[in-house]
Amino acid sequence: MEETSKMALTHWKSVIAEAKKKLAHTLKHFNDQDRHYACWLLCGVNRQFFELLDGRIPVPNPEVSFDRNYCLSYDRPLSSKALRSIAGVVRRTVNKVRRDSVCYPRTQAFHNRIDFDASCYTVRSTEDAQFLELMSLQPGKRISLRLKGRSKIRGTLQLIRDTAGTYSLRVYVPQQCEEKRKTGTVIGIDLGYTEMMATSEQELLGTDLGQYFSAISDKRRKNSEGRNRMHSLFRNLLKKPNKDNLAKAERIRKHNLGRKKQRARYIRDIGVIKTIVNRELNLLFTRKTNPIKQIVVEDLSARMKVHFGKKWNRRLSGWMRGYLQERIRYKAKKHGIEVSEVNPAYSSRECPRCHCTDKKTDTGIHLSARFAGTTDMLTWLLR
Repeated sequence: MEETSKMALTHWKSVIAEAKKKLAHTLKHFNDQDRHYACWLLCGVNRQFFELLDGRIPVPNPEVSFDRNYCLSYDRPLSSKALRSIAGVVRRTVNKVRRDSVCYPRTQAFHNRIDFDASCYTVRSTEDAQFLELMSLQPGKRISLRLKGRSKIRGTLQLIRDTAGTYSLRVYVPQQCEEKRKTGTVIGIDLGYTEMMATSEQELLGTDLGQYFSAISDKRRKNSEGRNRMHSLFRNLLKKPNKDNLAKAERIRKHNLGRKKQRARYIRDIGVIKTIVNRELNLLFTRKTNPIKQIVVEDLSARMKVHFGKKWNRRLSGWMRGYLQERIRYKAKKHGIEVSEVNPAYSSRECPRCHCTDKKTDTGIHLSARFAGTTDMLTWLLR
């Protein structure tokens, strides 16, 4: 359920981001009131967005907290005709995006994972070791596994076999979290490729992370080029089937085209990156001087399109942004730190509430001052 909900949330965020791009030219011809209403409809996966998809006409309600994202005054509401016209334009654009650009991902069955609930396994302990007996396909017969250590096993278990041929058993236990911090500072975090992150306190963390990403990407490219040559030679040998060619093709298939060692090397390289990420986050969240109460981080869950050339597109595709976000949420929850995620696109030029870009200025400070009477963007964002 957790994986499905994350996939659905990512899908709708991608639909909203793509619809905003499609509407960018049309919104230039709207006045301030119409443009802000259109952006309010697409300001996130909220109530008004799904009302729009259902064919209804969402109306801002000042009594509802998340409707306060509507920037302009409720004392000057739009007419029902204008609301119907703008909502129709946005709805048609969203439906076109769903039909042509962003399709809902199809779920795939896990071929390397088996889930066992509490009724599918038993735990047996002896003086020497602890054993886990899993249900098998044969009635009345269970698979006995000897565990390396002793622990309390409960809930749903996951038995995973990776491409390197090793098995791992995942046990989910309740996380011991600290109480939510009430005192401390609020900082902003900007995730990057060359450095892991840059904070609003002008501090760079994980400055060597980009070097590891680039080294892993370049090494995989070099190995892939060699494997492609071996694949081509393997196919050419099979086209001329004689005794020597078949024997050589079999040696190539056995010693040069396997994936077990390749996957093991990749897991070992990624382990170094994971160590750096967890180390830097632990140092940031557990610091004694100037402790952190809340962090504001950019939301990178939407689809990322890169157009920086073949080399950098390949490197950025290996950027572990999903792992970075997951560890930030996990570590922050563990230490009682609140996390606020914002859309990184045009964050310095758009309204922090409805994400509407003002056509009269390119400065977000002026836009917030115009609608909120303040020039403190961080205060405006966290209101």
